[in-house]
Amino acid sequence: MKILLVDDEAELVAELSGFLHRRGHGVTAADGAPAAIRALSNDGPFDVVITDMRMPDGSGFDVVHACMGRPEPRPAMLVMSGHAAPDEISRIRAEGAQHFFPKPLALRELASVLAGIATHRGDTAGARVRQLSAV
Repeated sequence: MKILLVDDEAELVAELSGFLHRRGHGVTAADGAPAAIRALSNDGPFDVVITDMRMPDGSGFDVVHACMGRPEPRPAMLVMSGHAAPDEISRIRAEGAQHFFPKPLALRELASVLAGIATHRGDTAGARVRQLSAV
């Protein structure tokens, strides 16, 4: 799958990008909401967007809103945060995010969610993603 990964923490982006690449995904990294919004227009379409909730130059809400403005099929939107309040989590889900991950991110859970998305979308790589996520 083609994934847009959005976070202002460079170490986290490097770790997650490597994890996703090893599982056969294409990853485009963005270091904040404005860069993510540009990538949606310039580098998309994406199958999945994984975004941090809180960043210095914007928020996961900005990224989710930008995704909702994209033509169908829109990317699956996954949000992560180490500091989100329960009302923020409920709100971002109501606005379109399919899944919320608390930080530190559980990589097995991420792999499982991505495998489910691939299966749901009928991705031809879905079987490979499911196989690799079990590793």
